[in-house]
Amino acid sequence: MKKTEEKTKKISITSPFSTKARKTERTAVAVLMHWMRNIIKDKGIELGMPDVETIGDDRKMPDAVIYESRKSQNILCVIEVKPPYYDVFNEKELKEPARKKATTRKAKYFAVTNFKRLIWYNTEKVNSIKPEEEQIVEKYLLSEIENLDNLEHTKYSESIKRELESFLLKLYNVYSGKESEPKLAVDEFLVFRLQEKINRLSVYYNRIIEDYCGKDPSFYSKIKRWFLEQNWSFTGQIEELEKVARQTAYLLVNKILFYNLLYAKRPQELDILKIDDGITRGSLLQKILQAYFEDALNIDYETIFTTDFIDNIAFPKEKEVVEEIKDLIKILNRYDFSTLGYDVIGKIFEKLIPFKERHNLGQYFTNSNVVDLILSFCLNHEDDILFDPSCGAGTFLVRAYQHKKLLNQRLSHEEILETLWGTDIAKFPAHLATINLAINDLGVDKNYPNILQEDFFTLLAGREGFEPEKWRKARAKTLGVDVREIYYPRWFDAIVGNPPYTRQEEISKISPDDAEYKNKLIEKALLDVNGERLASIGKRAGIYTYFFVHGTKFLKDKGFFGFIVSNSWLDVEYGKELQKFFLENYKIIAIIESKIERWFEEADINTCVVILQKCRDEVERNENYVRFVYLKKPLEDFIPPAGDTWEMQVKRFQAVKEFKKTILAHINFYENEDFRIFPKKQKELWEEGYNIDEKMYAGEKWGKYIRAPEIFFKILKKGKDKFIPLKSIAEIRRGFT
Repeated sequence: MKKTEEKTKKISITSPFSTKARKTERTAVAVLMHWMRNIIKDKGIELGMPDVETIGDDRKMPDAVIYESRKSQNILCVIEVKPPYYDVFNEKELKEPARKKATTRKAKYFAVTNFKRLIWYNTEKVNSIKPEEEQIVEKYLLSEIENLDNLEHTKYSESIKRELESFLLKLYNVYSGKESEPKLAVDEFLVFRLQEKINRLSVYYNRIIEDYCGKDPSFYSKIKRWFLEQNWSFTGQIEELEKVARQTAYLLVNKILFYNLLYAKRPQELDILKIDDGITRGSLLQKILQAYFEDALNIDYETIFTTDFIDNIAFPKEKEVVEEIKDLIKILNRYDFSTLGYDVIGKIFEKLIPFKERHNLGQYFTNSNVVDLILSFCLNHEDDILFDPSCGAGTFLVRAYQHKKLLNQRLSHEEILETLWGTDIAKFPAHLATINLAINDLGVDKNYPNILQEDFFTLLAGREGFEPEKWRKARAKTLGVDVREIYYPRWFDAIVGNPPYTRQEEISKISPDDAEYKNKLIEKALLDVNGERLASIGKRAGIYTYFFVHGTKFLKDKGFFGFIVSNSWLDVEYGKELQKFFLENYKIIAIIESKIERWFEEADINTCVVILQKCRDEVERNENYVRFVYLKKPLEDFIPPAGDTWEMQVKRFQAVKEFKKTILAHINFYENEDFRIFPKKQKELWEEGYNIDEKMYAGEKWGKYIRAPEIFFKILKKGKDKFIPLKSIAEIRRGFT
């Protein structure tokens, strides 16, 4: 009962649309001062004790003041406090009152806080109207509290105390001259400002979405439909609605930020983005912003500026949301992006989504060590045309860009982009992939990443390779023929990625309305251009198996395939068809597993890296050695960390290449304390899995070549004339699992 009451309180009290003072605000300030007093005392910080000052000459009473020392009556810092639903950057209610009180009291500093964030200002620099990032001495992330009744809960109090201690120590050290005032880099500050705006918009959007879902069945259906389009299951849980709210906020901020960048590059083609102060309706604001975005679409960037259902959520009727968006635009208008530096802008985009948030947004960023290992096998020349059919936020494509740049520093940004292609079924990852590639060089005019929001299985390949009709139509929406000629590759030199691992049989649970269509589409992926079946894969198989088969149609002969997938196919029934498909169409270069680290973010998924080379020559395939590799140490022990310096990048690049050479150097069993390599001729794998009686490939458990101890194979070799298959003396049937 107690938990229910707490939850009810939270919902009723934290309404972002309310500007009424909380009756617990003064009590909360007293708690805050009590904590600061204890910190100063316990840590021996030589500052005066925080206190509530009596009303001064300005007849204004600060929430708290900190004196220069225990004996001094000179105020060092004024602190203004508001409840969590206030924007910590609110000029009218926080910053300006604090500035005035600090100026009147000749306080060198002032700070504002909403119990979630604390911003420490230099009073003189604020009064001198310095750029905002110069006014701020430091910022502190206190907590994510929404309800002040929970202030003394350990979940919030411990982090607040920890950050207050950092603030008080830094305040004393700077005031006493032991440290100089910190300087905020402009990219760090802008990222912080934008993230705060995203946080505030998300709170509004989340409440609006919850409200609409409860009142409007058609809206709830649209939300559900949107989830299914992302290939996500939907149960209506609060966490799922929060995911929608966060994506809505990120998409809007990214669009406005990217538009400002384009305006800086093309002021002759675009207008500066400004919104009249009198605009108060969300529908009107949406029309005005979309008009700006349409102008950007005339240049390109369809995956960034086109709209879908959740874009409409960004512009509700509530005035408070409209004001937040207008404030966001004003923040960005303070900066001249043409002089800010494209490297700085690139860092802003890179840092905008914190790593811990990516999972919450449904984005799974593949471990860069795994990505670089796969690319070391598959990307062999600067001219190689590479395709990621489930590109997500573009990790493989971005790393491929860096690999190409290391191969030839003289390659231009445009030249590299023309060789990198990606598609994703969902808008948000396609949006991120476009940005993540574009920011590699924001200084060029022709900055058009080849990213398409599309279901990979709807793309067609014929006898002459890739049939890019859908891609051509998508481009035709935004570009005239004489604006930019686009070269569409018929074949790709390499296909890489981290495809979905959902089972086909689970589609009916994730998307029951689309199950029949999806299943037909996926089944069609198993057919060649003549309608003949390339492979017979059961519905228990992960969707990634169909990516292998369909992807083969786009890969040129001698081209490389590199995926990280679930390792279950190595030993289960449905895996035999994938084994057969590989043996008949590819040289299997390597299958790599790790004994001690998982490469998927989900803890219950064991993975392997599969490296293939397309090969039509049966003799060549049969003579190929398959390297089954078992890593006993994490990849970071073989691959140096990625770094910003040229030397670190080269060192990492060379180390990955050397590790690849080590794997390929062995044609006999080899094991040390770092890894184990079991080479096996492809012809032998075929013979082991071939059923002579049924005259067909029946499959074999390949996992043993990775995980079984060496003694296992010695016993098999010595007893090869004494062992017979169990199926030859007994009927074997599948049991219940």
